[in-house]
Amino acid sequence: MIHTAIRRVCLPFVYQGLLVAAMLIVQGCGGAGNTLELLWEKKAIRVAAERYLDAEVKRDFRGVYDSFAPSSVYRQKNSYEQYLAEAQSTPYRIAAYKVMGVSHLRDNHDRAAYPGIDKFVRVEVDVLLLNAVSSERTEANYDFTFIKEEGRWYKG
Repeated sequence: MIHTAIRRVCLPFVYQGLLVAAMLIVQGCGGAGNTLELLWEKKAIRVAAERYLDAEVKRDFRGVYDSFAPSSVYRQKNSYEQYLAEAQSTPYRIAAYKVMGVSHLRDNHDRAAYPGIDKFVRVEVDVLLLNAVSSERTEANYDFTFIKEEGRWYKG
């Protein structure tokens, strides 16, 4: 009997509290880098980042080039053959990596400048760079920009 009375008194407050919390979360996410959308997109973004980085590690030049966004300035100005010549001539390569995080998802607010891009996101990666000539190894932290075009994520 006491349990039923407590439930009758407390339950409305619990529901109100949950409603207020949900409203605050939704309101906060609107200005906080699209947090809910980032949660939704994170797996696809990581898959695209890992596809690109795996191709770099394996020296799969076609895979690297195909990971570049079709609208990227680099890809528009360089054919695969030009990229291949450049990639094969550098002694530096990514030997290993670890994706540290995905953040700062944002919509494209400048469609005039970037007509094919829907969204931008930041992918933070720790990389181990190898100089194939000197065998020198360097650890570095990079922020890569990935972009979404026509429903697919690419390296920007």
